[in-house]
Amino acid sequence: MMSNSLRFFTGNSLHLFHGHQNRLKHSNTQVKRLLKNHPAKERREARLGIFPREPKPLPPRQFPAIFDAKFLPNGWSAPPSEDIEIPNYPFNITRTKHKPGNAVGFLPVYPKFRKDGTKAMTLIKRLSGDQDIFLSELRAVLEIPEPHNPKDNTVRIRTGGAIEIDGNRTREIKSWLASLGF
Repeated sequence: MMSNSLRFFTGNSLHLFHGHQNRLKHSNTQVKRLLKNHPAKERREARLGIFPREPKPLPPRQFPAIFDAKFLPNGWSAPPSEDIEIPNYPFNITRTKHKPGNAVGFLPVYPKFRKDGTKAMTLIKRLSGDQDIFLSELRAVLEIPEPHNPKDNTVRIRTGGAIEIDGNRTREIKSWLASLGF
């Protein structure tokens, strides 16, 4: 019979040796993340014939640019002039309102950072219309393929219709939306 001082738990990362607690350096979640792309795992999967999936192809762009937008240092861009004909898109992005002197507002694309800047995201608000067509066009513009696993999706639809993209892609998205005439 073993004594109680030699317990070994792997589930909660707790080890007891002769009455002393030793915690592992990494949690189980961290170990899974660290070993996800380990060379030994890749060799084993190759030996067993398990190959990673190819990413899905990028959707083609459906809407060409109609306007060459110029941006001010604060991020504002003028909408296209009256003589440029803007096609009817299945989606619409409305600019912000309530500017002094009834001026045209900004495009509603915002950078979002976690505390201490550990993760950057881009937020698109004020989207109306067909979100699926907008997302496929956004993926084509930013060259983000559709993932096989929904957990790995870098483009998400948040509550209220806001779209969230991993990474700070604010300038790319603003220039794309301005070139469409929004």
